[in-house]
Amino acid sequence: MSKVGIIGAGSIGLLIASYLAEQHSVTLYTRQTAGHDIKIIRDGQASSPVEVRPLDQFESQDLVFVTTKSYDIKSVMPYLLIGTMPVMFLQNGMGHLEQAEQLPSALFGLVEHGAMKTGLYEVRHTGIGRIRYGRTSLPMLREGMLHFEHVPNIEHIMLTKLFMNAVINPLTAYYRITNGQLLEEPYATKARGLFEELRQVFPRHDISYEEIEQVMQRTHLNRSSMLQDLDRGRRTEIEPIVGYVLARATEPTPLLTFYFEQIKSQEKRGDSM
Repeated sequence: MSKVGIIGAGSIGLLIASYLAEQHSVTLYTRQTAGHDIKIIRDGQASSPVEVRPLDQFESQDLVFVTTKSYDIKSVMPYLLIGTMPVMFLQNGMGHLEQAEQLPSALFGLVEHGAMKTGLYEVRHTGIGRIRYGRTSLPMLREGMLHFEHVPNIEHIMLTKLFMNAVINPLTAYYRITNGQLLEEPYATKARGLFEELRQVFPRHDISYEEIEQVMQRTHLNRSSMLQDLDRGRRTEIEPIVGYVLARATEPTPLLTFYFEQIKSQEKRGDSM
């Protein structure tokens, strides 16, 4: 049995904690609640006990997951620098890579499960997927319902996900529409325009627009996380997604810039932990 720490008690943090608690000693770190043992309710069933502790009581673990929003990583980093344990970052976008590289054993992953937080320590597993991660392979994660999969080039996969997020999230958030509506005019033309600007910034990345259309179709009823954040008055992840692209642009990107500025003007700060 390994000691696993999870920083962040959002839907993904709760989902991972509930499953890993079956085989490991799990501690959930959050800024919202004093420490005590709890059972996470996942799909109506109680998990094995999980210890909940305030972040300022963080201790070195065998493995740590960071499931907060990207903009919270800066405040979390001082706690992670206390040891050499592997730390897996599970954020949208790529704006967190530079900060995470301060750590000796930083790992990066992409969560392809669906999860919805329904209570303080309650979560619904709304879609079975996998968690692909890169850098060091971790044998302790080879089995289980979360389907961890080690891949040789996680940065390439993250960039593909960045393309998808940078096209879908800003448009759905700004126009208050579902993912599937981006397949229809006038939004389809705007989405393709964003894609072309992304290709201009990352010309060697091998992704087609049809791949993004497939995601729109597969998630056609979904309301993007960025739209949900705006609806709830929370800060969005526009900076680690579109901001990351704009910081690397060497030619004008008027569409990306427009939607970046519009979303920034609407968002309000929220505490994701």
